[in-house]
Amino acid sequence: MVQLNHSKGKILGLFLLVILLFICMLSSLMFGHTHYKLADLYSMVTSFNEHDLTHIVIWKERFPRMVIAVVTGASLAVAGMISQLLTRNPLGSPSVLGINSGSIFFIVIFVVLFKVSDLNIIVYFAFLGAIVAAILVYLLGSVNYSGTTSVKIILAGIAVNAMFVSFTQIILLMNQKGMNDVLFWMAGTISGRTLEMILAVMPLLLFSMIVTCFLGRSMDIYASGESIAKGLGQKVMVMKLALLILMVVLAGGSLAVIGNVGFVGLIIPHIAKTLVGNGYVWLTPYSILLGSIFLLVADICTRLINPPAEIPLGVITAFIGAPFFIYIAFKGGRMRG
Repeated sequence: MVQLNHSKGKILGLFLLVILLFICMLSSLMFGHTHYKLADLYSMVTSFNEHDLTHIVIWKERFPRMVIAVVTGASLAVAGMISQLLTRNPLGSPSVLGINSGSIFFIVIFVVLFKVSDLNIIVYFAFLGAIVAAILVYLLGSVNYSGTTSVKIILAGIAVNAMFVSFTQIILLMNQKGMNDVLFWMAGTISGRTLEMILAVMPLLLFSMIVTCFLGRSMDIYASGESIAKGLGQKVMVMKLALLILMVVLAGGSLAVIGNVGFVGLIIPHIAKTLVGNGYVWLTPYSILLGSIFLLVADICTRLINPPAEIPLGVITAFIGAPFFIYIAFKGGRMRG
């Protein structure tokens, strides 16, 4: 893959990605168990008929899925980018820091034990789980006099992740009848999600992505090393805490809507770095666009592979992401060797 070294090339690349994103958005509205034409989309936009089944399906089912895929794909990609910066690990992702398992644990508690069935309410519980997991990771990573370090954050994340996974398995083993109620949350899916669910967290997600874009140069300074960043006058602890909060909001808000969809935050930052290098001024907008495109394509695949049944979205992203994970791990080990 060719790296774009000049600003003009990077701007052109952004423009091409915007066009590709628009094509994927149209494809998301058109393709599924039933295929529609551009004329159907045009008819729905210009003269919506609430009694027309085509218009109803596009507006009530396909449009929410498209919006959710765009927003959550971008959010997970940026969250993964921040996670790799915080941990200084190319294999870093929100799941490494326990964010995914925290969300799923809270979903399981309230769905299985408290019989909560309203998806719009479950979103907030899942978001709360992500916040609790992040607080635990930060506290565990700060218990030593030396303060937080990247290694301590990773180790704390692994411990918190293992704890939440264990608790989740215990609850499900004791209440096996409730497993079907949370299965799609655990596997990850956009099917059945409503526009109200993403609207509940969208302001936070959009605001966090905008803030991350404006922090591009500060992240470049932080990426140069904590000692160098301190020498340049950056308040490293404040920066680290701000990045952690942004990551939690982006990952937690997305996972609260679509469930345990992994590997987006791992794959997309590496693809973006291949295109534009390590500068976060460009890396962030590229990650946003690539993340949206990736999740849109993955969601379309869930409908087309085995119609009329749908494959969970998390299965598709894992199918793509697992070999990529192995490649990155092998590449990193070879470089250290």
